Amino acid sequence: MLPLTLALTMCSVNRTPLDLRSPDGNVLVSLRLEKGDPHWAVSFGEHPVLQYSRLGLQPQDAPYGAFKVIGSKQSTLDETWQPVWGKTSSVRNHYNQVLLNLEEIGGQKRRLNIAARTYDNGAAIRYEMVGTGSQTFSSDLTQFSFAGDFTCWSANGERANIGPVPLSKYGGSQLPLTVKVAEDCYASLLEAAIEDYAPISLIRTAPTTFLASTGPSTAALPSQSSWRVLLLGERPGDLLANNTMVNLNPPSAIEDTEWIKPGISLWDWRGWGAKTPDGFTYGMDMESWRRQIDFASKHGLGYLLLDSGWYGLEFDPDEDPTTSRDHLILQPGPDKPELIRKPAPENWESPIDVPALIKYAKERNVGIILYLNDAAQQKHDLNETLATYQEWGAAGIKYGFMRAGGQDKVLKTRRIVELCAMHELLCDFHDGPIAPSGDRRTFPNYVTREFCHSQSDAMRAFSPSTFCTTVFTNMLSGPLDMCNGMYSLNSAKEARPKIFSEVYSTVTAETARVLITFSGLSLLPDIPEAYEAKADLFEFIAKLPMNWDETRILNGEIGRLITTARRSGEEWFIGSSCDERGVELSIPLDFLKEGVEYAATLYEDGDQAHYKTNREAYQVRHTVVRKGDIVKAKLAPGGGHCIYLTPTENLE
Repeated sequence: MLPLTLALTMCSVNRTPLDLRSPDGNVLVSLRLEKGDPHWAVSFGEHPVLQYSRLGLQPQDAPYGAFKVIGSKQSTLDETWQPVWGKTSSVRNHYNQVLLNLEEIGGQKRRLNIAARTYDNGAAIRYEMVGTGSQTFSSDLTQFSFAGDFTCWSANGERANIGPVPLSKYGGSQLPLTVKVAEDCYASLLEAAIEDYAPISLIRTAPTTFLASTGPSTAALPSQSSWRVLLLGERPGDLLANNTMVNLNPPSAIEDTEWIKPGISLWDWRGWGAKTPDGFTYGMDMESWRRQIDFASKHGLGYLLLDSGWYGLEFDPDEDPTTSRDHLILQPGPDKPELIRKPAPENWESPIDVPALIKYAKERNVGIILYLNDAAQQKHDLNETLATYQEWGAAGIKYGFMRAGGQDKVLKTRRIVELCAMHELLCDFHDGPIAPSGDRRTFPNYVTREFCHSQSDAMRAFSPSTFCTTVFTNMLSGPLDMCNGMYSLNSAKEARPKIFSEVYSTVTAETARVLITFSGLSLLPDIPEAYEAKADLFEFIAKLPMNWDETRILNGEIGRLITTARRSGEEWFIGSSCDERGVELSIPLDFLKEGVEYAATLYEDGDQAHYKTNREAYQVRHTVVRKGDIVKAKLAPGGGHCIYLTPTENLE
């Protein structure tokens, strides 16, 4: 870590408005009292983003009265820290902060502190509740009054994202909310460090003003709320390269992190029912899992995920999550997801034995991720369950269908992640999880979550334009489990019980999306034979380390296209994806090292490729490039493009 710079300045009491600029002076947060209520405004360069908007929380016992300022303190921090894994190998945390001390003018003279921070590419605010004892806050009073009727896009649960629409026509409620303020100003509203209080959503109170809606939360005082965050940048890609979310979270709570390894995982769920050229049919069984482990080992993939069914029917609380099932499972209806039991045959040659499977996998340097449904907690102690998985040697869990809401869900999620850390297990949450909030810094074992529409989940597939919107909305929160990488695009719906709709994409786009989608654990939904059949294309995925020294967004237009470049050591991986219209892109290589020649492998859509009519057409080309060259990439409708670069001297 670089030397820490910290400066403190006491401001005069009751001095408002109070202006706080970012270290580079480009971001401005202004604080003031209006009739005793705190307000803030935010601008980026010459562009007002938020007009003065009310701040505050609502205590359940009695609303706060009018406040006065009794003090304030300004500080500056400039440090560099190294994440366990992430988009970059080091992160600079450089901000200016003011802590505004407020006290009620009358009544109980209760106190409330407001902390505001400015980064060169963001602004954030949170509340610090002072006092002793326990306090319940019934609602949030924070408002976001945008300075214009800007175009916006937002997350929308597991459905297609909302937007582009004017803020005045926006009908959603979920963060992130990304807005185009001007041609050279983009902003996204998020929440960071969701640790103790119920998360917020949005309620419209005026055409371009929104209230932070939240359920009641109780905490022991003193306590701190989450951060309300505005990411800021001149281009959409600047929002993705932003580290404000992780910087607003505490350092890692895990002392020994050597066991935390991001990576690529095969996944048994979508491959179920697939038939191979040698006559094998994939199921949820030992032989299928061993084939997948062997493939993962051969190609250096880190993991295999055993999804729902390995210990029994997932929603049945009587199923024991520490015992391999002793029966078969079937999906009797091809258009319905429900599963049923079937007695195992008397001559079952290879009964389910997950501990033995984990041992088989570890011998081949493959970790096993185990699905765990929330229903299992009703009759089985979670700590004991996770201790059993650790004893078996499992690498992590995928947690599904948590039954909780509001503050209860936040606290339950944190407890599960902490227990996973204690038992050295990676953690992936599915089915309506708490949004990522930069918390991977504090708990780097929290490698991904389904805070999006995961491909083919909910019995439907997302569109190319939805993917190109999700990366500029949902993914701003943190790592996503989108399950990209389907290669059997022409036949999967007919052959597999867990794929209910056509996946409209090209095989090159599916390859690029594995890189573009930031995640500490990327789940591949296809079978080994599908990847072997396109081995020259799959080599791009197999090379991905999923832990990066550098990330750049080379092209970005919300809902339209994205080009992401990530570096590991001296190697660069570049992926592009576009909407249904197709596009021709110029990909500048001005970030390469001067004087170094790079071998470039280009993975491209075929000449007649199309996300609906010709999804598996692709080609692979080889060339040599240098710093300053421009690669011309032609992406088919709904298509993609990938580039792998390595210094030619590495090939000698």
